[in-house]
Amino acid sequence: MPESMAAPPPGAATPEPGAPGSNAPGLNGAGPDTAGLGAAASDAAGPIAIVAHTHPSVSKGGAEIAAYVLYEGLRMAGADAIFIAICPSSDRSRLLLGSDREFVIISDQNRYDPFYHLSGSDVWRQLKSILLRHNVRLVNFHHILQVGINTLRALQAETAIPFTVTLHDYRAICAHHGQMVTRPARRLCYAASPAACATCYPEHSRQQFSTRRQIIQSALMQAAGFIAPSHFLAERMIEWGLPRERFVVIENGVRLSGKPDERARPAFGAPGAAAGAGLADSRPWTFGFFGQIAPFKGADILLDTMDLLAKQPDIAQKLRLRFHGSIAGQDPAFVTRFNALIGKNSFASFAGPYDNADVRKLMLACDYVITASDWWENSPVVIQEAFAAGRPVICTGIGGMAEKVPNRRAGLHFRSGDPTDLARAMGEAADDVLYQALCSGLPQVSDQAAMARDYLASFDRLVKSAGAPEAARQPRRRVRASV
Repeated sequence: MPESMAAPPPGAATPEPGAPGSNAPGLNGAGPDTAGLGAAASDAAGPIAIVAHTHPSVSKGGAEIAAYVLYEGLRMAGADAIFIAICPSSDRSRLLLGSDREFVIISDQNRYDPFYHLSGSDVWRQLKSILLRHNVRLVNFHHILQVGINTLRALQAETAIPFTVTLHDYRAICAHHGQMVTRPARRLCYAASPAACATCYPEHSRQQFSTRRQIIQSALMQAAGFIAPSHFLAERMIEWGLPRERFVVIENGVRLSGKPDERARPAFGAPGAAAGAGLADSRPWTFGFFGQIAPFKGADILLDTMDLLAKQPDIAQKLRLRFHGSIAGQDPAFVTRFNALIGKNSFASFAGPYDNADVRKLMLACDYVITASDWWENSPVVIQEAFAAGRPVICTGIGGMAEKVPNRRAGLHFRSGDPTDLARAMGEAADDVLYQALCSGLPQVSDQAAMARDYLASFDRLVKSAGAPEAARQPRRRVRASV
């Protein structure tokens, strides 16, 4: 069930992930509610609108996939829901909507301000038309990216529709793609300030960063509440200034297909288990990387690790490193190095892009999944997908990754940005006894239905706590939504 962000008691341990519905230290479960916004489609009120910064037919990022899985779960639960994606005009030809309950807002990227996160007035105009035409009763935004904080302001000012915001990164705090790493050195950043941010972005003044924080924070404060997929993200946003009482932590769900017994972790050593008897029969251990093959996802660390392994043939022959994902749009120098290393190292291979529907099958062909991001992350969907496939994870031991993968219980940690330590972790992982122990410690994974139930309960609680009925009676003044 969802977890509301009650103030943690002094000395409370960092919450560790467990089965969906478990209460972690310092958090109170918000019980299910079958009334109000959680009512089924037969309710006289209109649908819940899930708004994402793009459509998963255009991009396969974690935020848009999580938003779409939530939309699917709401429909499966009998709740009336629509899905609204905001896409640049350049992506129009790639769009593939799944039903007449999905809508797209075509935006003009030239009118979007990525520093202050202000969208052109066309975004609000199209969104407002959809919301009013379908009598939407609640809006759940995923990201402020592409939406624009002025859209949040306009929604609050011109309608009586309450809204919540699901946060997927630290974009509200950090202008560096919401990653909270310094620029250009890419060192971990622990707190934002006008002075520190202006050091990363000397083209912007301290006053501009102060103004940025003020206007983004002010717009977000209009939300009935906030949903974070990790405690780490929630705490960062609370430290930044958003109210703790409006936060709920809900894990991202993943699509779980097939019968329950087909979803279970393959028995150790059984046919279909990738490791089998491991080193005992000299078969190599396979480590899979899934997602965007880019430096900020740690792909460059993996390339450095490949260089190290190539110098240790006795270890390299026991391992296989398989890349699944797209490398499109990356720096040419990075692409050249990637292709060269794949070409000269027989233990490495590039499987190319994949359809998200195939991810479980592809992960089942691996023994471990590696998440090597050099920034804090939040709750990478790939971690939940790995657990759903019964695979332990080797990850950077920071932020949301460390929270989701308890070290030596569901996987192994390595030091951020350290290829030597990643090589050490991979070598340690190639052990039958450890592998079996890690597989037995994998947490339960939330599916579409569980995610939807938790969101419905939290929608009700957050909107009621925010006093939406009283707000709805207040007159609305019109505001200009343009940049």
